[in-house]
Amino acid sequence: MTFRSPMILLGAGGLAWLLGQALLPDMGLQTPQRYDAVVAARGLEAWSAGLLVVAGCLLVLGALALSRALVDVRGRGSTLIRIGAPMLALGGVWLVAGRAAFNMLFLRVTDDDVPRDVAVRVLDDGGGAEFIPLLLTLPCLLIGPLLLALGLRRAGLASLLPLVLWVVGIGVFLTTEFTVKAGEIAGILSAAAALAVIGWSASRRATSSDSGVAVKVQAMRDSQVTSDR
Repeated sequence: MTFRSPMILLGAGGLAWLLGQALLPDMGLQTPQRYDAVVAARGLEAWSAGLLVVAGCLLVLGALALSRALVDVRGRGSTLIRIGAPMLALGGVWLVAGRAAFNMLFLRVTDDDVPRDVAVRVLDDGGGAEFIPLLLTLPCLLIGPLLLALGLRRAGLASLLPLVLWVVGIGVFLTTEFTVKAGEIAGILSAAAALAVIGWSASRRATSSDSGVAVKVQAMRDSQVTSDR
């Protein structure tokens, strides 16, 4: 289980992210339009927020598991891997404290106790300098997997597939978010697939490394037994 953890955690995190994005109502670009969309589908908004929280937590855990699985990687690509893993973990924080919190804010202000004009004004005025530290985690989500994919490629542990999947997926998502629902889902699907491949590559490397150590240990034991005889 230990050596499969990156694959399981990152794959599950990507799936939760995909489902959370898919359940999110078609929001549009204008605040009143977004308000009305959430009012009409508060249940979906709540499920989306919950899934994004799960996704973020899984990405944090997956990044930690990946760092542990690849701790012995040296040479080409190792620096990119060591930078990319903590950036991915910070990106998971964004999904929880940024993206899911955005959904939760809409749920709160669309409550029947909050007048529509007040809610729209609050949503329009939301944000400020105090959110800058949180906003810095968003680039980590975008860049972390990119560095990991490049590092794995340079280390000879993966092909170009996760890199291509991530770049294409994030590109499609960013250009269609809030405007083309099918584009959003397709983009996150590609990005989730990239995370799964990154996790699989790390798990495969850890498993092969552990098998090699086991073979060496057994050889040493056999040699010791022979010498004792």
